[in-house]
Amino acid sequence: MRKFLEHSNTILFLRVVLGIVFIYASIDKIADPISFSNAIDNYHITPKAINNMAALIVPFVEFVVGFCLIIGIFMDGAIFITIMLLIWFIFIISQALLRGIDLHCGCFDLSQKAINDGNLKLEMIKRIIEDFVFLIIAFIIKNRKNK
Repeated sequence: MRKFLEHSNTILFLRVVLGIVFIYASIDKIADPISFSNAIDNYHITPKAINNMAALIVPFVEFVVGFCLIIGIFMDGAIFITIMLLIWFIFIISQALLRGIDLHCGCFDLSQKAINDGNLKLEMIKRIIEDFVFLIIAFIIKNRKNK
């Protein structure tokens, strides 16, 4: 298993997958920063001015990081930022879930779909698990990159 995870083709595949995820996640947010800012507001952890600034900056950071992962440039910085973003995403969704705040995370689709409370909580848990999987992938890429 270790040889498989350290193989250059496996690392390339994981980089491309993670890069595509980050680019895909950024597209809706870049197209509609107001909805993304509103999604950030729903977390109730930062002031509106910071949320507005984050809504303008974070999607472009996600896009650039995704591009760098796919192309294989600036890998040390790209993977560091990827890890930090994923840790932050896990934290903010988890704290919202623990505080009982039902929200659409704003991760991929900013449209407000009608989801009942039970399904929304399951969706939040699903996003947390997905982010943990992406975090593991990021650490695999980071550890392989440094060898």
